[in-house]
Amino acid sequence: MLKVIAGQAATDPNEVAALNKMVDYWNLRPKLNFTVDPCTQNATWAQESANPRIACDCSASVCHVTHLKLYALDISGEIPKELFMLKELMDLSLGINNLTGPVPAELGNLTELISLSFSSNNFDGSLPRDLGKLTSLQQLRFQGTALEGPIPSSFSALTKLEDLLLRNCLVAGQLPTQLSGFTNLQILYLGSNNLSGELPANIVTPKLVALDISFNSISGNLPLDSAKVGFSMNTVGTSINANSLLDVKASTMLHCLQGSTKCSNKVPASSFSIKCGGNEQVSAAGINFNDDSETLGAASMHASSNYQWAVSNTGSFISNPNGPRYIAQIDSQITGTLESEVYKTARISPSSLRYYGLGLKNRMYNIELHFAEIQMEDSHSWKGLGKRLFDIYIQGEKVIQDFSIRNEAGGSKRALVKRFKANVTNTVMDIHFFWAGRGTCCIPFQSTYGPLVSAIHVQQGFLKCSHVHAVSSSIF
Repeated sequence: MLKVIAGQAATDPNEVAALNKMVDYWNLRPKLNFTVDPCTQNATWAQESANPRIACDCSASVCHVTHLKLYALDISGEIPKELFMLKELMDLSLGINNLTGPVPAELGNLTELISLSFSSNNFDGSLPRDLGKLTSLQQLRFQGTALEGPIPSSFSALTKLEDLLLRNCLVAGQLPTQLSGFTNLQILYLGSNNLSGELPANIVTPKLVALDISFNSISGNLPLDSAKVGFSMNTVGTSINANSLLDVKASTMLHCLQGSTKCSNKVPASSFSIKCGGNEQVSAAGINFNDDSETLGAASMHASSNYQWAVSNTGSFISNPNGPRYIAQIDSQITGTLESEVYKTARISPSSLRYYGLGLKNRMYNIELHFAEIQMEDSHSWKGLGKRLFDIYIQGEKVIQDFSIRNEAGGSKRALVKRFKANVTNTVMDIHFFWAGRGTCCIPFQSTYGPLVSAIHVQQGFLKCSHVHAVSSSIF
């Protein structure tokens, strides 16, 4: 029998039984060993920062579970039916795990839900139309899953949504016109799907601050409201009419990315160099790394002043002191290099970070990617347990999966250069750093994950090959 704290109501026995079955199913007993009632208010798992976390409402004669967080705990398998016994759930977070199978339609019966986060799992099938029953939802996050098919028409009932994250799935079809009626929507991430057609009229609602429609077959003109103050938008990889962007710089950049002759009047370039996340620097070797200290948004794109390169970002950090600018920095010396200053700042992203060389001559190029892990520590304590993993794509081809800067460099605060060759055939070089949901998320502090890159140097090469491949990596 579970120990109940004096003066506190006990948890609904059906919910206790359901929790115990889920804990055993997901092998979480070492983290959630219920020697006391699951809704004990001073239990370690009840704290707001706890993970796993169980929190309850004990205002009545019986306690009910209202918050369940099993975030980035490497749990696997399908979602067990016992979850649906927790009928008072308001916050359910199962993101960054290895969950499989379809998303159960029974989720639609948890009608008290305000926040539902299932991102970065291996689900299959389509988005259940029953999710449209969750009319109290404010956050719905399914990005980084394999869910496919159209956005259900039943989602039109989710008018309280503030965050809708469906990025990097297999969602297809046209965007529902009802999205224009989501007057509370602040963040809308739909990038990297199979969506088509034109944007719904008035999709940029008054409260919307970030819109990502990148890498979809979306066309047409952008609404006039897309130029409002404080709004960030990513339209890279679409067929949006570049002339409909009221910002001249953004319009020119999109022309460049679409291979338009309106890109610029400059002579085609044969190199570009970027000091990612930092100010302009000239290296000891004479490389002039361009300034990339611009503040990026949650769904944004930015071009250099000479349109030689551009950067796009998607994703929002939570509780990350470096997050608002998407830049990490450190004052410590970087070892193994004569160019320590190059590595003291870096561009970071919680999801997708892409750099583009623009207006390049069509030929083979040598690529140098510079890294140093400046956020995660080398420590024998828990602070040293962090693991940053991300993928690197060049010209659309994955050249490294689960890249760990610290492992390859032999420790933190050590310089690392990865070298590749790639062919340009359409005047654009695409270098993509992508977080696929692997590694740790919150060590040594919350939201320490995702791509990190210190500098990029690309110059004309002469190797006769037609595909991207790594030729060497070096530690300096």
